[in-house]
Formats: sequence, C-alpha cells, structure tokens
Amino acid sequence: MTYAEAAGLDTRKECLPGTRKEILSQITDWVNSTGDNVPRVLWLSGPAGKGKSAIAHTIAKWRKDVGGLGSCYCFDQQREADRRHEKIFSTVARDLADHDPEMRRELA
Repeated sequence: MTYAEAAGLDTRKECLPGTRKEILSQITDWVNSTGDNVPRVLWLSGPAGKGKSAIAHTIAKWRKDVGGLGSCYCFDQQREADRRHEKIFSTVARDLADHDPEMRRELA
C-alpha cells in the first residue's frame, strides 16, 4: 500500500506556546462535541502563511498525546514532487490499520 512519508505530524510546526488560543479552543470544543448535529468535518482555510499548518499540527499533537489520533495528513507545497495528493487515502487507511486490528483485517 502506497504511503506518503513525512505527511504526518511534525511537532516542529506546532503553534508557539500561548498563541492562537481562541481557534485552538474552538477546535478542541468541536473535537470533544458529541451529538447528531455536530459537523463531522472541520475545514480550516485561509491565506498562505496564516498558521493553518501550525494549528493542524498542534491539534494533531494534542490528540496523539491523549491517545486519540488515528491519522494526520498534511500537504506541503515544498514537497509537491512527492505527489502526496495521490497517496492520501492509502496513507490514512494504513495509519488507521496500524491503530485498529479490525480495520487492518478489513483492509487486508
């Protein structure tokens, strides 16, 4: 199964301590929300250089630390030659399979 190396969590790209508290709190609240009316996808968008990657890596590190990270997949303009966009589904599937034996059996 193809796998995008270096597309996952990179703790060097986290938010600086004490920054972006409001958006991080909003995302944390969303992650911890339950119920049928809670959106299943959070789309983080904005202009280049505004911290989307730092926010994503910060949230991914938090989820990893509490044992709830199934996969983290980030695009990087500097690595376009890796053609990571072609590997997103197989990479996420492999990450999930690594954490869940039942998922691994289903994907085998």
